[in-house]
Amino acid sequence: MRGERMDDRCILWTFGLAARGVRGERLDMLSRHDALTRLPNRIPSIEELGQTPHAHDGDSDRLLAVVYLDIDRFRDVNDKFGPSGGDAVLREVARRLRTALPPDAVAARVGGDEFALLLSFTTRQQCEALLQQLLARLAHPYRLQDRSARLRVSAGVALMAHGEQPTEVMLQHAQRAVFFAKRAGGSQVHFFDAAQALEEQQEQLFRQRIKEGLVRNEFILAYQPKVDMQRGVVIGFEALIRWQHPERGLLQPAAFVPLIEDHELVEQIGDWAIGEAVRQAAQWFALGVKTSVSVNISPRHLLRPDFIERLALHLKCFPQLHAGVLELEILETTAIKDFGAVADFIGDCNELGVPITMDDFGTGYSSLTYLRQLPVATLKLDQSFVRGMLEDAEDRAIVEGILVMARGLGRKAIAEGVESVAHGDALMALGCTLGQGYGIAKPLPADQIPDWIADFERSPPWGRTATVEQLG
Repeated sequence: MRGERMDDRCILWTFGLAARGVRGERLDMLSRHDALTRLPNRIPSIEELGQTPHAHDGDSDRLLAVVYLDIDRFRDVNDKFGPSGGDAVLREVARRLRTALPPDAVAARVGGDEFALLLSFTTRQQCEALLQQLLARLAHPYRLQDRSARLRVSAGVALMAHGEQPTEVMLQHAQRAVFFAKRAGGSQVHFFDAAQALEEQQEQLFRQRIKEGLVRNEFILAYQPKVDMQRGVVIGFEALIRWQHPERGLLQPAAFVPLIEDHELVEQIGDWAIGEAVRQAAQWFALGVKTSVSVNISPRHLLRPDFIERLALHLKCFPQLHAGVLELEILETTAIKDFGAVADFIGDCNELGVPITMDDFGTGYSSLTYLRQLPVATLKLDQSFVRGMLEDAEDRAIVEGILVMARGLGRKAIAEGVESVAHGDALMALGCTLGQGYGIAKPLPADQIPDWIADFERSPPWGRTATVEQLG
């Protein structure tokens, strides 16, 4: 090792190979292998494979497979056994790989809990069969300190004719494939598909564009009224996101929300929507319009550890607003999947004066016992039942049953999908007076809300002043 002082007051250190003979060979071996598992730390290149004789050399029909193995949620093993226990599990994974693979296969550890395999097959079916057996073997319990753990391993595979692509490129393809395996639930094999990878790349670019759109203030909220049909008054608005895209025009949520439902961007957009809704409610309040605003919250967003803290900060910015001005809407299916976490979430929101509405109610097979333990303020009837209740006796029966359930539990009920005055009449006949839908109004820009409220309450469709023409 030699040090040389440079003009910029730094020192350049250069290293030379000092070891020779057996010691040099050992150092070279250590540099190419993982110290923990003794596996190679990379897979060989096509050129290196050509230097090693195989029984199937010269067989042009052979396929080369590069497999990327990723242990799902390995941090849970470290939490359970500690770092040293986690290392022991990784050594056992390496042992099982060595004993399960054919003699001419290569297994390497290429990351903390990630391994790569290089295998040769005649058919894709052979490859898939071997990998399924391998995942099953890796799933057997790992015993340590009188305790055991199970691993779930996802596998991404790049399968090509021998020499068609460098192994380094195939490894990148296998990494992309394992992403799809994990997204599909994990513990399975996924083969690289070029078209699918291209689609994913385009989705990533679109997500990046969404992120830029947030920074550029391209997103806006539209507000759909919620009314008491019997009294003829407006009770609040649901804030619905729109993207004012510079090139594509005004985009509805269906054009971009599905691409970010399982991405951190849905948390950023949700946080922005809450802040914007509260700001708008404060602006209306300054104009003498006192109304509530509800915001839809994604499952990923509401389970974020700092959600309640962020919610409190948004409310603190506008102390003039009274409790209940902001409401949050969650899907019924979300509550079912994460019952305990959602129950805690609802309790924390109630303490901040933010009531919770359960959206799309009737689609998640809820029970009275289940609902009794979730302190939601309101149940929103799914629009699919409301829209069909005029012609379909079963839809009407479902709506009536939900209303009976809501009354029995002391919850308010509001119906989505009020498409006409007739829908409102049918709902009120069943005891549901709160409604929302295109028969009342489509989502409106924020600056139109004060005038719309005044016009609606001056002549409500279901009020005593409604004319024959309005009811038609």
